[in-house]
Amino acid sequence: MSASRAVSRAALGIALVACATEPPTASDPIPAPLVAVSAGVLHTCGSTGSGAVFCWGWNAYGQVGDGSRRDRPFPVLVHTSTPLAEPSTAAGAGHTCGVAAGGAAYCWGFNLSGQLGDGSQSTRLVPTPIAGGLTIATLDAGGAYTCAAAADSSAHCWGWNLYGQLGDGTRTDRPAPTPVGGGLRLVSVVVGTQHSCARAADSTLYCWGRNGSGQLGDGSTTDTTLPVAVAGGLKFAAIAVGVSHSCGLTAVGAAYCWGDNTLGQLGDTAAGAGASEPRAVAGGLVFVALAAGGTHTCGVVAGSGAAHCWGAGASGQLGGPPTNFCVVDGLNLPCAKTPVAVDGGLSFRSLTGGQHHTCGLTTGGIAYCWGLNDHGQLGDGTTRSRVVPVRVANQLTGP
Repeated sequence: MSASRAVSRAALGIALVACATEPPTASDPIPAPLVAVSAGVLHTCGSTGSGAVFCWGWNAYGQVGDGSRRDRPFPVLVHTSTPLAEPSTAAGAGHTCGVAAGGAAYCWGFNLSGQLGDGSQSTRLVPTPIAGGLTIATLDAGGAYTCAAAADSSAHCWGWNLYGQLGDGTRTDRPAPTPVGGGLRLVSVVVGTQHSCARAADSTLYCWGRNGSGQLGDGSTTDTTLPVAVAGGLKFAAIAVGVSHSCGLTAVGAAYCWGDNTLGQLGDTAAGAGASEPRAVAGGLVFVALAAGGTHTCGVVAGSGAAHCWGAGASGQLGGPPTNFCVVDGLNLPCAKTPVAVDGGLSFRSLTGGQHHTCGLTTGGIAYCWGLNDHGQLGDGTTRSRVVPVRVANQLTGP
């Protein structure tokens, strides 16, 4: 990867394997509005209200879930006899997971580190139940691991654990769900590639795993294998986690970020100066949703539904023109140190960030994506990268 694609394959816990790409004529139609979209490293998934899941993009390990290993530059239906409830379909690096209506979790794709949670290290081309019989409320898929909040507010993680990102007090990979330590009541868990964050029942945030850039937010740069509270005493309604940065959204719509700021992903003008505690995003915008990509961040503005993004912009993932250059390893790379408006005038209800691409779901349930598209992760039937939002192919409803 070039310097503009800041994360190595080892950091993601995957090997980047090329796949053949089929022509867009094989697309499966999406007959109903989407209710959720999740962007992984190089693939994306969306789900309808009836529990049908569609995925597109990189498929070397079967993470698209259609039984093949061929890249899909357009949506294809995930092969499962069990409807997966919204909004808990999560795309990771080389794997994907989802939750059925009764709380049973399923995963598919790459499984070398046990990130599918079925007790094996076998790749699965279609959804496979995780072990343990847990009733899952929400889950999220990271680089090569997965975490979930159970219905009883316990949290569990499985897969790659080199930096303690599973939160069980060890650095041992786990092929089946293992409880997060600390005895906390956690209602949601959001994961990156090497660190995780969770929201407790009292809206306090806790993070664990790698912390070299201060992404755990506890005022240090020391890794931890158990949850630590984010410093500052703020209460958060939502979390977003990138590769080496984290963000939180308060109940009144104020956004804060911490961790690596090399490419402006904290949104506070001080690109290059990271933070080990929460720092307010500049601009005074009130957000209703946040999403973190690899080295960029986006938010939905209250009222208008307009999307704004900040951070890395070399691949078009900002959806609007970069306003700055950030110096990384002696290179001047396009970036935005503060939020910039996404072009197109669309009104979004949610956003999701991939490694170098972004997707959003409009208020009408239509998915749009922008940024890097080398494996078809934008879903428009091409492998052409886009600097502005493009509609995901074959959505049969909406304007």
